[in-house]
Amino acid sequence: MNEVTRARVQLFAVLLIIIIAAHILLIKLFVFNHPEAEPAKEPAVEASAAATESTAPVQAAAAQPTEKPEASEEKPGFWSRLFGFSRKPAAQPVAKTPEPPPPPVYRYKKPTGNPKFGQPFNFATAVRGDLPANVVPGSAGARTGIMVDLNTRNVLWEKDSFKMVPVASMVKMMTLLLTFEEMERNPAISLDTPVKITRTVLKVPRTGIIWLDPRETFPLSDLLKAVTIKSANDAATQIAEFIGGDVNSFIIRMNQRARSLGMMHSKFVSPCGLKDKKLGNSLSCARDMVVVGEQLLEYPPVMQWSTTKQDSIREGDKKTILTTTNKLVNPRWPGVDGLKTGYTADAGSCLTFSVLRDGRRILGCVTGFKSARDRDRFCRKLIDWGYRRAATL
Repeated sequence: MNEVTRARVQLFAVLLIIIIAAHILLIKLFVFNHPEAEPAKEPAVEASAAATESTAPVQAAAAQPTEKPEASEEKPGFWSRLFGFSRKPAAQPVAKTPEPPPPPVYRYKKPTGNPKFGQPFNFATAVRGDLPANVVPGSAGARTGIMVDLNTRNVLWEKDSFKMVPVASMVKMMTLLLTFEEMERNPAISLDTPVKITRTVLKVPRTGIIWLDPRETFPLSDLLKAVTIKSANDAATQIAEFIGGDVNSFIIRMNQRARSLGMMHSKFVSPCGLKDKKLGNSLSCARDMVVVGEQLLEYPPVMQWSTTKQDSIREGDKKTILTTTNKLVNPRWPGVDGLKTGYTADAGSCLTFSVLRDGRRILGCVTGFKSARDRDRFCRKLIDWGYRRAATL
């Protein structure tokens, strides 16, 4: 190695030593400028206040066991101090348990309190088809039917209860339900809200009506009473237009609500149950009628009207008497408190009935009877039989 090369090597070595020394110096300066905080000392244990001798404070202090200091946290390592991070994970915020929402406040709805409300029916318990004449006479007159013990969800009797048939004015139960649900959603609408009669009602066939006049205005409650008690077709149509904006929009909502309730065998074409010239009859089944009927049990005004034998609207010379179409509402048949009749030539005489006896609620529906008299006679016998059977299941 010549002199020039040797000099270069010596210079490189000196520079390398200087660089290493500079790094060590910088690291030491960084460490000394971040000293560890000394752990806080535990306060001395106070002497007993009960000591009276001069040496008592010292003896008491000596006698009291001193608390052990908490274990010091692990000191951060070299690289932690150098780069400013700690291996100890950051404390996670404690998630607060959300408070339960307040119970809903209703204006008209009153939940039944039945824990099984709305649950599926148990068809395994059903007596199916026509009943023996010596047990319940007249079941052959029913096109379809069902009777359910709502306390247990047991089906007591059924006859083609999923068959879609015309149900006539029992359609109005869905009209009533949507109206009360709208009043719960919309505080601007109440039973006292005035409803101006429109010319739409003049298109309703002149049958089963209260002769509404476009020059009249009624509180919504009067129209609802006319629907529930007298089964007034023009009143149901006027309510549909008022709630839905127009009748067709309301019918769409009727079918949507039916689907949400699991009424998969129902198709409504009018809010009153009369046959539409183009679309034909509103169709449903006995089981679906019981489903919507159960929903109405939560609305006391409906139940009050459905047990009213006679009421009136208008005053003076124009006073209109509303007489119930449900002849089962009678002291001779205790507990019957609704719900809705129906009749057209296609549907026959139909009835969705509700009965409460000794805390047990039974709900049923029959369709297709040739006369209201045959229908009512059968239903009275069926109800009595149903309560006897429910007690044995």
